[in-house]
Amino acid sequence: MTTQTAPVSGRTVRTLKPFPAARNNFERGLWIFMRYSGIALLFLAISHFGLQHLLVGTHNLSVGDTELRWGLTGQNVTVEQFLWRVYYLILLVLAMGHGLNGFRQVAYDYLNQRGIYRGTLLVVGVLVIVMTILGTIALFMGATPMKR
Repeated sequence: MTTQTAPVSGRTVRTLKPFPAARNNFERGLWIFMRYSGIALLFLAISHFGLQHLLVGTHNLSVGDTELRWGLTGQNVTVEQFLWRVYYLILLVLAMGHGLNGFRQVAYDYLNQRGIYRGTLLVVGVLVIVMTILGTIALFMGATPMKR
């Protein structure tokens, strides 16, 4: 909602305007997705930052930590490792979807020709899908053991 202020007999009175109608339900759904995914990403990013930089410490990070959290390639996965993988998968999917939706909205504002808009969106969409698939594969394959 937007507000309007108007002076009435020496005092300011606010009147509320309703939200502008969405172009369609798809746009409304993506608008809602941006808000909720942003809140979820804020929580996930801050918890990831707190874990990596405050609890473990940036100077103490090693591949061994990743091996403990993700598990090693070809070995059985514990419940804790599975939960870490799901955590990072949610972070990955939400970040890619949020970024693609943000790009779509910015491109809609600045790319005036329909063909260029759709072509750019197609290329970026394919890149996001490929990167999400590669990230998911890397995440669920586990860490490769370090040669010591």
